[in-house]
Amino acid sequence: MDYIIREMRNEEYCLLDDFLYEAIYIPEGIEPPPKTVINCPDLQEYIVEFGKRKHDKALVAEI
Repeated sequence: MDYIIREMRNEEYCLLDDFLYEAIYIPEGIEPPPKTVINCPDLQEYIVEFGKRKHDKALVAEI
């Protein structure tokens, strides 16, 4: 499988909500939480204004 790893583009930052939700560990047999769970301030810390802070970096694997 061919792939490249690159820096995420600014116009792709809108996908961070989806990626954050997908990163939530949900054990087998447990009902997944509603997507609104990512609106919790503790989780929003990871994505609000992403890219504006000095050390914000995101990589994308592109297939």
